[in-house]
Amino acid sequence: MKLLASQHIDKRKWDQMVASDAHLDFFSLSWVFDVLHPNWEMLCDDEGNYMMIIPHASKFGMTYRLQPFFIRSLQFSIGNQVKSLDIIQYLKKSARYIHLNFDSDDQGVFQSFGIFQLLDLSPSIDVVKSHYGTNAKRILKKIPSDFIFDQYIEIDEFISFFKRQKGEELVGFTADVWMRLAHLLRETNQRGMLTIQTIHSDGLLIAAGAFISYKGTCYFLKGTATPDGKKTGAMYALLDRVITAVHSSHHRFDFVGSNNEAIAQFYRKFGAQDKHYGILKQNNLPAILRIFKA
Repeated sequence: MKLLASQHIDKRKWDQMVASDAHLDFFSLSWVFDVLHPNWEMLCDDEGNYMMIIPHASKFGMTYRLQPFFIRSLQFSIGNQVKSLDIIQYLKKSARYIHLNFDSDDQGVFQSFGIFQLLDLSPSIDVVKSHYGTNAKRILKKIPSDFIFDQYIEIDEFISFFKRQKGEELVGFTADVWMRLAHLLRETNQRGMLTIQTIHSDGLLIAAGAFISYKGTCYFLKGTATPDGKKTGAMYALLDRVITAVHSSHHRFDFVGSNNEAIAQFYRKFGAQDKHYGILKQNNLPAILRIFKA
């Protein structure tokens, strides 16, 4: 195996692989990584075949690999014949410090796991909604009649709204992270993959969500509601409306997920099931640096 810097990669070829490979998702696309983590490498097998994108960074002459913001997990190409354990062992030799997530629940490879929630849209919409939790069904029956859906807002307005409601809760969201989120939304919008759904009440924006469509999967990237919106069930109404709208053209609704149990439980109320991804951690930094990265 070997790692090649992104500038030496045929990105069009890789993105065509992503489009045709069932194991590679939206977040595996080269341009998505270019936006969210410009320093990346391609892991290749001994014949030079592309296998997966790996984040890369360096400081004080040492390589480290951290999971980029907004990318839940890294994907292995279905076409590669290299075992997951061999890939992990190779990567562990490639960097002193590693904290990466992989789209695998193999307990023989990983010792710790994260969770996300995925909703199967293959049944009829009536069957999908029959699996909503009792509380979700009750709230949806009481949605205020004055909710105004789908009123257009700009990407910058969405980010400002999201930042006002959630900014203080999001650890590590620097100015650079917010800038990359805006860049991702703009680029995705230009490619016709983005939808921003909103709910207004009494002329005020009370809930908004950013949704990305790719290869039959609708991703709930980010979204939130105001305190008043939460009291009146706005996020229930917004997600129910989107699930209904994409059902006929998509086979999965990916909540992208959360290890926060309260948020995960909210997603489960729509019938979503828990899925797991493997977490790889390694800290072989010198002792003085290891303390700060522990």
